[in-house]
Amino acid sequence: MKKGGWQRSLIDATVLWMAVFPAIKVLADLVRARSLDLSGAGYFWAFAFRGSWTDIAFNLGYLAVFVGLTAALLRFSGKTLFS
Repeated sequence: MKKGGWQRSLIDATVLWMAVFPAIKVLADLVRARSLDLSGAGYFWAFAFRGSWTDIAFNLGYLAVFVGLTAALLRFSGKTLFS
């Protein structure tokens, strides 16, 4: 393991999932609807995190789990994504 804390791993994982998670969510919605109509999507994150407050809470929970697991993998493997 590299010397240091979790900061670098958390930052790398957060940057990675902040870009990937909405793209996965939007792609899944487009495939489900079989449509490429993004006319109501003025802002990428707003389009990915729409719905009821419960849906938004679950999406943010999933995002937190993915970030945590990715940060742990990066930390214990001693690797960085963006250096």
